[in-house]
Order: sequence, then C-alpha cells, then structure tokens
Amino acid sequence: MQKSVSLWALLPLACALLFALGPAPARAQDNGGNAKKQKIEQLKRSFKSGLQAAKSNQHSQAYTDLEEALQIAEEVEVTSAVSKIQGYLQKLPKNWGNKAIENKQYGDALTHFDKGIQHAPDDAYMYYGKGLALVNVDSTRAGLETMQQAIEVGNRTGNTRVTGLAEQRIRDEFLAKASKALNARNPTSAQADSALSALDQMGQYVDPNAQSLFYRARALYEKASYQEAISAAQQGLEMHQGSRSDAAKYYFIVAESQLKTGNKNTACQTFQNATYGDYKARAEHYLKNECED
Repeated sequence: MQKSVSLWALLPLACALLFALGPAPARAQDNGGNAKKQKIEQLKRSFKSGLQAAKSNQHSQAYTDLEEALQIAEEVEVTSAVSKIQGYLQKLPKNWGNKAIENKQYGDALTHFDKGIQHAPDDAYMYYGKGLALVNVDSTRAGLETMQQAIEVGNRTGNTRVTGLAEQRIRDEFLAKASKALNARNPTSAQADSALSALDQMGQYVDPNAQSLFYRARALYEKASYQEAISAAQQGLEMHQGSRSDAAKYYFIVAESQLKTGNKNTACQTFQNATYGDYKARAEHYLKNECED
C-alpha cells in the first residue's frame, strides 16, 4: 500500500488557504458583494470544520464539510481554494483507505476508495485500493474488474507502478489456484484441468507471465500433452528473469516431456540445465538412470 501522508503535514496548506480568503474586493461588494462575502465566510467555516473532523478521524463529517467547501469555492470562483480543497479530497481517501486495508476494515476501505475515485478519477491507485478491498470481502470478480480499471487508468496516465501492482495482484489470485490444484504428489487429470482453467481465467484479465507458463507447462505434462508442455515451458524460459536455480524448473519440465516423446538424447542435454536448486537431485537422478549408457 502507498505510504500515508500525515494530516498534520497538510496544515500549512490550510493556513494559506484561510489567509487567502480575505474580504471580498470593493467592486464585488458594490454588485451583490455582500452575498459573495457571506459565501466566502461559509466556505471558511466549512473548510475549517472539515479539517477539524479529519484530524479527529471523523471521516463522514470531514467529507461532508470539505465537499460543501468545494462546492462554494467553485460557485464563487476562488480557484486557489478549489485546488487546495481538491487536494484534501484526494489525499484523505487514499490515506484512510490504506489504513483501513492495513486494519482489515475492508468495508471502510471501500467507502474511502469510492470517495477517492469520485474526486480523483485519474488516480489509478484509487481503483487498485478498491479492488483490494473487494477481493477481501469475497467480491472477487468485482475486485478483479476494478483492478482492470486500475491497469487501464495506469496505462493511460503513465502510472506504471500501480499498473504493475494491479497486474501482479490479479495474477496472484489465479496462480494460487493453479498451484493448489497441482500441489499433489501425482496430480490427477482433473486437478490439471482445474489448474488450466484458473490460468485461462487469468488470461481474461492480464497477459501470462513466466510463473503462469510454468504452471501451464506442468499441468499439460500431467495430461500427457507433452509437446504443448514443452512449448509453454520454453515460453516461460524466454520471459524468466530470475536465477539459474529458478530457471531449472522450466528445463526440468522440458526434459521430462522430451523423454516422454522419445527424444532421449535431447532430454539428457536439457536435464543438465535442470541440475540446480530444488531440481538438482531429481535432474541428476534422470541423468544417472536414463542417460548413462
């Protein structure tokens, strides 16, 4: 989650705003200036009340007062006030939404991020936060769709950080399902199908990554679709950016699949690249028992 900005750090802005909203110009007072002056005084009161409510974490009251202040500022065309109040109405929902997520108060988080979207529709993080909250209240589909919105807004505004966060959160949802389905020592065809289904669903939201291609390759191997398993694992290797030890799992599936299709010599060469990390012992077992003449 993004780091929250302290409300106390925003107080100088509030003071500057209140100072800027002095008496209405004499000319304005000649033409209904009294009415405008009254509105400006109401603006000051609403703004001050909103800040006080915010400092007391009276969320609903803070939103009500600040939105009232914003409406008045727009009516009387005090642009400096409009800008500063909008700043609060963008920062507060994000801060409070993050805090609610941290405290697992997901209903409150939804309220704050919805408010954030209302006042900052081009901030991809607001959609990301809302998506997290929805997923955690078991509204998974709505949450993933909101994550998609975060990606769309992030791409449009150049917010690659949030785009990456949203894409990874979507992938995590389906990779967990695929991993669980394949967690058995000898996964059944039905379990492999469950993994493939999860990965196919993931593809409706985001592009595959190296890890998803590893799970696809493994599921295809369990279904005896060896050529497809090789293709998926090789695609995963092309995307892979980790260590040699982590890459070993892709080579291992390729080698096993090659062995199953009768390409023993090629498989033995591929197993050499799988003799690292967690796959070292298994790859060496194949090399000793299948590849030594």
